[in-house]
Amino acid sequence: MILSWLFNSMETDIYDLFMFYDIVDGLWTGLTEIYVHARNQASVLKDADEKQVKDEVVKFWLEQLKDVSYDAGDVLDEWITKTLLSKLQKPEVSAPIKENVCSILYSFACCFKPVVLRHEVGVKIRELNERLDWIATNKERYTLTESRIQKESRPLTSSIVDVSDIYGRLDDKEVIVSKLLGESSCRDSKVPVISIVGTGGFGKTTLAQLILKEMQGFKQMWVCVSDPFDHQKVAKQIIEEATGKVIDSVGWQALHMKLSESVKGKRFILVLDDVWSFNGDIWKQLKTSLDGAAIGSRIIITTRDVKIAKLMDSTYIHWLGQLSDDDSWLMFRRIAFWRREDDLEILEDIAKDIAKKCKGNIQGWRSVQASNIWDAQEGGAGFLPSILFSYYALPAELKPCLVYCAILPKDARIYKMEMVKLWMAQGFLGSDGSKDLEVEGGHYFDDLAMRSFFQDFEHDSKGNITPCKMHDYVQFLSQSEICILNKDEELKNINVLHLSTLTFDNSSICKLKKLHTLRQVFDYGHCSNKITNLGLFRQLACLRVLDLRGRDLEELPRETLKLRSCYEFSKLPKGIGKLSNLRHLEINHSFKLTFLPQGLGRLSCLRTLHNFITGDGDGIEGVGCNIRELKLLNHLQGKLRIGNLGRVANANDVAEAKLDKKKNLRSLILSFSSANDDGEGILKGLVPNTNLEELKVEYYGGTKLPYWISSFDFNFVSLELDSLKGLLQLPTLRKLPFLEVLVLTKLKSVKHIGEEFYGFSSFGGGGGKDSVQQHIVFPKLKKLKLSYMDAWDEWDSPENGNYNIDFFPNLCELEIGYCLKLKVIPFYLFSHALRSLGVCECPQLT
Repeated sequence: MILSWLFNSMETDIYDLFMFYDIVDGLWTGLTEIYVHARNQASVLKDADEKQVKDEVVKFWLEQLKDVSYDAGDVLDEWITKTLLSKLQKPEVSAPIKENVCSILYSFACCFKPVVLRHEVGVKIRELNERLDWIATNKERYTLTESRIQKESRPLTSSIVDVSDIYGRLDDKEVIVSKLLGESSCRDSKVPVISIVGTGGFGKTTLAQLILKEMQGFKQMWVCVSDPFDHQKVAKQIIEEATGKVIDSVGWQALHMKLSESVKGKRFILVLDDVWSFNGDIWKQLKTSLDGAAIGSRIIITTRDVKIAKLMDSTYIHWLGQLSDDDSWLMFRRIAFWRREDDLEILEDIAKDIAKKCKGNIQGWRSVQASNIWDAQEGGAGFLPSILFSYYALPAELKPCLVYCAILPKDARIYKMEMVKLWMAQGFLGSDGSKDLEVEGGHYFDDLAMRSFFQDFEHDSKGNITPCKMHDYVQFLSQSEICILNKDEELKNINVLHLSTLTFDNSSICKLKKLHTLRQVFDYGHCSNKITNLGLFRQLACLRVLDLRGRDLEELPRETLKLRSCYEFSKLPKGIGKLSNLRHLEINHSFKLTFLPQGLGRLSCLRTLHNFITGDGDGIEGVGCNIRELKLLNHLQGKLRIGNLGRVANANDVAEAKLDKKKNLRSLILSFSSANDDGEGILKGLVPNTNLEELKVEYYGGTKLPYWISSFDFNFVSLELDSLKGLLQLPTLRKLPFLEVLVLTKLKSVKHIGEEFYGFSSFGGGGGKDSVQQHIVFPKLKKLKLSYMDAWDEWDSPENGNYNIDFFPNLCELEIGYCLKLKVIPFYLFSHALRSLGVCECPQLT
């Protein structure tokens, strides 16, 4: 239930207030009463959540409890926010004298505000407790049953299984067995790890048992891990499985040695079932011992958490989905109608509906059996009570995330990271500074996807979910707190928390004092891009999300929001550096934004900053952001463009940007946009982290590129050089072993491509005169594009000498265009792998 999450969030806020803020005794007493009230109601939430489906009175009681819980959260947020703001009103040493004087006068005028704030908050807390008293009194009328939270029991498992009791999973078994027996994995020097990842109850353990039945000729070992991961216990169980001897209690050093000896030279298949937690150092030690086994050994891991599968260096991760409807029905029929075949004809339709919803999840069937939701009638929206089982079976932390997806219109695409950011803004992912909330949100999204709440998936080249759609019934679950407002439509519910609208110029929006989300629905045939009422935003004090994409906006009020595709937007507020908790600043496609304000470097929590613009705006001294302000932004991830590098006056400044510390960046664009005398020195100092996958350099004026661009240390998958008009010679790009895409455009001064590009001189010696060495040039390159190379006339086919060289063995796509002087394309580019060839405006080619 969403209320469970609300109570946990409220508890965290109260704890933060107690630990980090000064609270007078009266307010602390009021907060304690709120906390006690919340805990007392929490014990009956599960029962009330089911009964409200068929009992309107209980439903009203829950709505009242939810309203007061949201209001309590808003009051606590208001207190924390205003307290932080008062601390931020201190004058800055670097600020102009006029601004410092104004700040000091403002602070003096506000010296009495803490007293007023405490009084206002105290009144609100007293009102909240009065409402909670009424709710507590009325709870007794509904005979709600308390539920005790128990830790999920995890039964011990073994490799023994009755195959006749298993339905489905044949395709999954064949895929994994094929991976286990594949020729490529047999040549690995270390024991490969294959992980089976899926939601609890989907049959991960059963699938592993089936696989063992197929794996003959191996020493089979099975260890039930569960939580916590007790490395000594696991090591002892592996030794016992490998040797048949029970190990007495010994120290870790001796145990580690015995583990190595027990598997040395043996060809085994080991199943680590139900892995819940992970310790990198311990796993590394265990894995080192296991790697001493004979070639062909295998490890299978089953886990609910794909993060664990990745951290344990899985060579293959198999996502286990739900059973098909047919297999789910066969399994359900065997269990539910064993020795009751006479009942099957009467109950078959209902039973098939249950089986279809549970998709073979035994835990889901148990929830169905124990629930009284079936007493409810079909909803007015055409939803059977069975639809609600999937929702009520969700963990508390996932329910608000799922319901919030209804902020998007029906059939709208859901983009994973976009939705994760919205969840984070609402506080659904918590506020633990030690966690990477984006990663946590990604796990939430994947979990919901695996439970079939989303559909119509699309995947990127790495198999990750990109866009998808939600099922229609998610809209049904969110009717009370989410609204999508059509043109000329008036709001009927002033307690709406999240609103999507065609236009912001609807007077009824001002009435939504509790609004947490305000975003635009794109309908290019009806919506207006112009915002006429900027004062609207200041009246919505509880906003967490304000999405102004595509709006005609030149300057920003002091709220935080998403600014993608605001083409007229030209200025960020000077105080943006005070938004200490800001994690995502999306300002891509705001083409009139010519500078970023100073102080941006203080946003050390920032994860998204697609566009960093260096230097001053329009030549105004002291206004713009120095590149040094990137120094502390080490949590940046995804894509980053650093623009106007030609404005950097001192090449020493770029070293202080510390790009090499930004290990989560995957794509980097370095844009000079104007000539600079020290351009070579600037680019030389902009060395990124070796995790970077995509690099683009544009408008650079130097005659040569720095060494790091062609270094073996980098794992570039894509490299693009665009409009490097002064560049005379290409670097030795053959040294990039993972390069798959290479784009060279408008390199106006490059005349020749040959040995310097392939790096034959760097192959090194070895062998006598008659020895032949095998080398592969650009082993993984799939796409090569060259265009607008005005001076380029020679593309040499170098002498092989004593080298047996394989050129571009995986090149699939070749494009050459507007190279007016090029005469010949080397024959080795036309390999067996080539699938697409495009040549245009190259008149000298014969």
